Amino acid sequence: AVVSTQSTGEKYMTKCRVIMCTNSISKMIPAIRSRCLGIRVSAPSPDEIKAVLNLTCRKEGLNLPPELADKIVSQSKRNMRRALLMCETCKVQQYPFDPNQNVDDPDWLTFVKQTAMKVIEEQSPKRLLEIRSRVYELLAHCIPPEMIFRTLADELVKHCDGNLQRKVIQAAASYEHKLQLGSRPIYYLEAFVARFMAMYKGFIQDAIMDFDDFDFDES
Repeated sequence: AVVSTQSTGEKYMTKCRVIMCTNSISKMIPAIRSRCLGIRVSAPSPDEIKAVLNLTCRKEGLNLPPELADKIVSQSKRNMRRALLMCETCKVQQYPFDPNQNVDDPDWLTFVKQTAMKVIEEQSPKRLLEIRSRVYELLAHCIPPEMIFRTLADELVKHCDGNLQRKVIQAAASYEHKLQLGSRPIYYLEAFVARFMAMYKGFIQDAIMDFDDFDFDES
């Protein structure tokens, strides 16, 4: 497919232009990258996200209060996809909208947070198999693997101390880089979870040993 894209772009260069959109150029071979003009498009501004929310709700026949729109924009972190999912979640919870209603996380984000808690609660081959099934379910619902990876890593780091956080972040960076170069995201997501389980279990065992060796002062 890569070679075909390259030959098509060269053959019809004088007649048309091929526009390709990507979140990362690491998977593009140098031959194609050298023939393209890279244009970086920044994340949408809060005003742009709010305008899209209002337009989408108007097309769906919904009345979105400005106060609720501001909450969604604030929690979306300039992510258009997340903002639309949050708006959909608010619609499912309550309509007509209430300007003071809470904006909950999208279902997939709650699912990832629950997955992280399962990793923290138990480190075993059985639990790793369960985590694999949960990650498969996320991928099957078209949640980008990079988003799963970063959210999962962020949630796991919250349960680590300073030294372990550094090791977890290093492992996350390594496996995410491999994910960008590979073609099967599940392999690298599962490998990262297995690596974290090993590090976290060792951390807990060391903490227990240090506690047992601690010389309590009875005075």
